Amino acid sequence: MVAQTTQTTGQPDKPEAPGNVMGFDQTVIVCTWLAFLIAFVVLGKFLWKPILHWLESREEEIRTSLDDAAAARKAAAEADAKAEQVVADAECEARAKADAMAVAARKHVAELESEAREAIAAKRRAAEADMADERAAALRKLSEQAGGEIAKALDRMLPGLLTDAQRQAYQDQIAADVRFQ
Repeated sequence: MVAQTTQTTGQPDKPEAPGNVMGFDQTVIVCTWLAFLIAFVVLGKFLWKPILHWLESREEEIRTSLDDAAAARKAAAEADAKAEQVVADAECEARAKADAMAVAARKHVAELESEAREAIAAKRRAAEADMADERAAALRKLSEQAGGEIAKALDRMLPGLLTDAQRQAYQDQIAADVRFQ
């Protein structure tokens, strides 16, 4: 019951080969494989290599960027460490200057106190010298007054009995005994 059909041309169709169920022809398969290989070679040469080259250059850029970032992080860490060291050194220097200023201030205060004590001692010596001079002057004046009073008393008690020389000697003797030491 195999019926042969004719196409519009009127020729009978070829019977299909028993292994070719889907109707593939070997030439079509070979041409497909050949087209695939040609496309593979052409795309590999003109598309795949530039893509790989671009990917490699991009990978190199990324690697360089990562290296630069690591270097920048390291530089930033070193800068931070250096800044911390500078701050620590500045604080240490400030403490040292403050300590030096405190020592200088204490020394200056001690010098001022010493000068003040010396000035007070000098004023005290001057005042004591003035007081001694005034005391001596007051004692001389008192001795003179006492001598005058004694002379008046002697003139009243012993009028005309003593000569002027004796009276003067007696006054000098009494004045010497009366003088305050």
